[in-house]
Amino acid sequence: MVTPMANPAGNVESLNSLIGWFNHNSVELIDEYRRLEERLDYLKNQLEVKNRELEKSLQAREQARAYLLSVLESLKGGVAVLDHELHPTFVNRRLTELAGKVNDQRIRQWLGDKLVASLQGGDNCFLPFECEKVVQGPDGAMVPVHFSVAEVATGDPASHYVLVFQDVTTLKRMEAEAARTRRLASLGMMASELAHQVKNPLGGIELCASLLKEKSAGDSQRLAGEILGATRRLSTTVSKLLAFAAEPAIASDVLSVATLMKDVLQECVALFDDPAWSIVVAIERDLPPVWGDRGLLVQALVNLIVNAKEAMPNGGRVCLKARLSPFSTLNGQIHKAVEIKVRDHGVGIAAEDREHIFDPFFSTKSQGTGLGLAFAHKIISAHRGSIEITSAPQTGSEFTIGLAAAEEMVGAC
Repeated sequence: MVTPMANPAGNVESLNSLIGWFNHNSVELIDEYRRLEERLDYLKNQLEVKNRELEKSLQAREQARAYLLSVLESLKGGVAVLDHELHPTFVNRRLTELAGKVNDQRIRQWLGDKLVASLQGGDNCFLPFECEKVVQGPDGAMVPVHFSVAEVATGDPASHYVLVFQDVTTLKRMEAEAARTRRLASLGMMASELAHQVKNPLGGIELCASLLKEKSAGDSQRLAGEILGATRRLSTTVSKLLAFAAEPAIASDVLSVATLMKDVLQECVALFDDPAWSIVVAIERDLPPVWGDRGLLVQALVNLIVNAKEAMPNGGRVCLKARLSPFSTLNGQIHKAVEIKVRDHGVGIAAEDREHIFDPFFSTKSQGTGLGLAFAHKIISAHRGSIEITSAPQTGSEFTIGLAAAEEMVGAC
């Protein structure tokens, strides 16, 4: 049996048709591949653009965050940001300086149980909340602060909060100073009237006691002498009281600090004739002159030096220093000022006595009249200066006087 052969012409035509189809589809595939490459390049370019935009956005956000942190760190007040569970998420440097380490326990201590319960329960309709508190600093000292709590809008359903602490130590000191000034003004008027009422009969008693001493003998003469001595001491106290009650008349002079210190030392020569006590002076060079009354300022400094010497009953060294404070605050205003410090290494002043140390008739010494420091304070206040004390028992005391430089007072006079 013979098998018929296939048609060669048909096979070639079929093969050519397949090759044509393959070539056509290959071209289309290549075109599609090129379109895909172009699309991929486009998407890559778009992705790079979006990445650059995202990077710029992140940089802008980081710059804004850094700027905000810088602002918060530069604030004079302490700031703490709390999350909805009252955990601190940010604490600026000033708050750490003011109150030390900040943690959950201290946050709850500052807020108080009632406020914590209200905030955690979602009851914050009373915010912002403000009050005054006293917080313990890192050195253990108690610092008065103005304390406020406010809600922070973050977009979250749960509220976040910010605590702000403002140190009001200076404000409290100024309020105390104003109260002391008012109290001293009233006391001065009363003291002046009382001194005038006492001075005349006191002169008569002194005269009678002097005559009795001259004309008597024995016990009568001795008793008359004691009456005369007591009367003279009382007369001296009355004279000091009158001087304190009177408003000091200030001569407006421009004074060299070195000359002022020289005058003070000259007045103190008799105080340090005993070698058990000594005084050392340190004056910074090129100090600007100060404005004031030479006699009154010398008297105020001598009173402080006398107080320093009496604080060291067994002997010691009094240090008198003058230096420039480039930008000091005097009575709430910024001035270029000179600081004069009087330092002793004596018994110190108890904390409970420190706020009364400038009050008239307050003295911790058995023989003190309590007028020396009060008069020094009155003189410095009349010069628009400041006087402050730092002291601790058994470590000594340091009085710091701040006087505005003479050029600072030209516009104020």
